[in-house]
Formats: sequence, structure tokens, C-alpha cells
Amino acid sequence: MKKLYKIFLIQALFIILILYSKNGYAQCPNGQPAGGTAFDTTIRFASGVTNKQIKFPKFNPQSGMVSCVKLIVTMTGIIDTSAFENLSDAPITVKRTYNRSDNMTGPGLTPSLSNSFNGTTNIPLGSNNGVTNAGPDFYTNSKDTVMRMRMIRTLTDSTSISEFYGTDSVVYNYSINVVSTVTAGGDIDNYMRTSAYVNFRFEYCTCPIASLPVGLKNFTVAKRGASAAQLQWEAEAGTDSYTYEVEVSRDGIHFLKAAVVNKMVNNPNPTYRHGYGIKANEYGRYYFRVKQRWIDGYYKYSEIKPVDFTNPLFATISIYPNPSFGQVGLKFVGVKRGSFLVQVSNAAGQVIITKELLVTETDYKAIADLKTGMYYVKITDVATQAFCINQMVVK
Repeated sequence: MKKLYKIFLIQALFIILILYSKNGYAQCPNGQPAGGTAFDTTIRFASGVTNKQIKFPKFNPQSGMVSCVKLIVTMTGIIDTSAFENLSDAPITVKRTYNRSDNMTGPGLTPSLSNSFNGTTNIPLGSNNGVTNAGPDFYTNSKDTVMRMRMIRTLTDSTSISEFYGTDSVVYNYSINVVSTVTAGGDIDNYMRTSAYVNFRFEYCTCPIASLPVGLKNFTVAKRGASAAQLQWEAEAGTDSYTYEVEVSRDGIHFLKAAVVNKMVNNPNPTYRHGYGIKANEYGRYYFRVKQRWIDGYYKYSEIKPVDFTNPLFATISIYPNPSFGQVGLKFVGVKRGSFLVQVSNAAGQVIITKELLVTETDYKAIADLKTGMYYVKITDVATQAFCINQMVVK
């Protein structure tokens, strides 16, 4: 008589953050020993073919540098409960098997981590004695660990380590195939339940900020004219391999990479300068910072510096009066003689007036009589296509 029992699914997931500082796996700059951060997760899997995503926090580069990554996977197979009773008149041997294969793929795992296990236990039973659940014809056991194996991978290559920096998660895919069976040469009454556990320990070997070289200091941003800025910073000499990335933002929160500046070599006290020009007519406040990125993926930022770029048309053209009681006009002071396109929009964004004006260096042009409300006036220099937008209120 043969029966196939599948493992019941019960999943328990917990993450424990452990800080340790004595047993480092690599040296930090200046010969200092590495510390570490570890994450520990245990998962119980169902029987059959099961796939799960395993996530661990990436290492925030603002907390330090990673010198190695170590992944330890401990696989455990447990027969929670088993009970066999021989119903035959002759002794028999029960064959209990636990077959399992594990595979893990993800960042740094080339090739993947994999393991196979085939375990068999032979259990002799005497002939049936007529007494239920007792005697030599009966066998029972609980919490029997039939498998415990470990897979380890340590990463020190700088290209692989770069994948582990960030503020989100590093994601692995884990597949497991578990089948347990019971066979016997006679008639038996049997019961069996099993569990498949996997413990994931994820360790970062880390170097604290204090042990790292200072590669970016005295960062400044100065405005050059109406539409350009010059960024400047200093660095210390050293053998580290890194680049600088100039980043720009309009809101001070979301930054985009604007340029990459390579490290200066053979210069004991390097000073870096980079010019940035805004796009035509995109005036307003800009935020700048410099990101220093090492070859292993580690990075750190300078402080953030704001610069305001004012549209030069605002200095020469104004709405007059503003606020107004109906009659609206434009005052031009010291402008270059030429044509200007004027568009007036209401609060809903609908263009209600369009006029082209020919003006002298100092001039005043009436635009229209408007009803009470809020309006937006766009003034475009026809020759250069430079424009400014101003708000206007009519009482």
C-alpha cells in the first residue's frame, strides 16, 4: 500500500537586525577592520514545487561602504509527525523517503545556489498483534530532523557589490521541490506530516563613514549671468577610483544627473569646476548637488545649493497698474525696440486676448478693459522668443 503526503503550508517570516563589529571579512581604507550588518529570515515552504521572492534591505551608502556581501542559506527538513501500524500477519519494513531540491537566483549569484537531497529511512514493524497503536507492529515519532544542509556565497568583487547599494530592497527568487513518500511490502495504516524550512542570513561587511577618505569638500555654486552657474569643489589626493556626477533639481527633492566629471589624477590638491546653463526661458530656482560614486557602487553627496535665475524681461517689462480696476497696460523701460506678442489668459487657462505690440525703448501700451478676476499675461519677445509670465488682478 502506497500513500503520498504533501507538506502543509504554514509560513512564518521574521526579520531580525543584528549589529556586530568583531568578525569582519575585509579591511576598510586605512587598514581599519570592517564591521557588519546582518539580516536573518526563516521561511516555511509548502510541499511540491514552490517559488518565493526573498527580499533584504539594500545598504544605504550614506551609512558607510560595503566591502563584502555574504549569503548563508540553511535548509532544514523535518518530519513533524509520523505513525505506522502493520496490519499484516507477517513482519514488514516501511520505507520512508524525503526528497528535496533547492535553488536560489538573484544579485551576485552566478552561478545560482543549488542543492539536492534524497533521504531514506527503513522502519521494521512486527506482525500485527491486534492491539491498536501499541506493540512491535506500531511505530511513531515526532519532530524528526531528516535534513540540515547549508549553502554559502561570499561576494567581494566590486562590480557585484554595486548592486547592493540603495534605499530599497535586493530581491532573490527561491524555488523548492519537496516530496515525501511512504511505501511498505504489506498492508499498513500510516500518518505523516512534514515541514520544509529555509533560513536566509544576509551579511554586509561594512566600513563606517569615519574610515573613508574625504573626496568632496568646500562645495560652492555661483551664478554667472542670467542663465548659467558654476559649480566648484575640492578633493583630497588618493588612489580610490571614483567619478563625480553633477545633479540638478527644480524642487530640491527629485534630482537628475546633468553631467559626469572624471577624477583628476596626478594632482595632489585638485579643484573641480563645472558650468551649467539653464534651457531657454526656463527661469526660476534650481538646486545643485554633486554625487561622488566609487567603482564598487558606493556613493555620497555634497550639500545642496540653490540658485535663482530671474527672467531679464521682468526687469524691463511690467503690468501697469497691477492690481487694476479694469484698464490694463504694459510698461516698457529700457527694452530693445521691436515686437512683443502679448497673450492674456483667464483663471481657467483660456486665452482671451492676443496682441502684437511694436514698442520703443521706453513705452506704455494699453491692452484691454477686463472684468473683475485673476489673469495671466504672457509676454514674448518675437525676435528672441524669450518670454515671461506674470499674474494680474482686476478688482
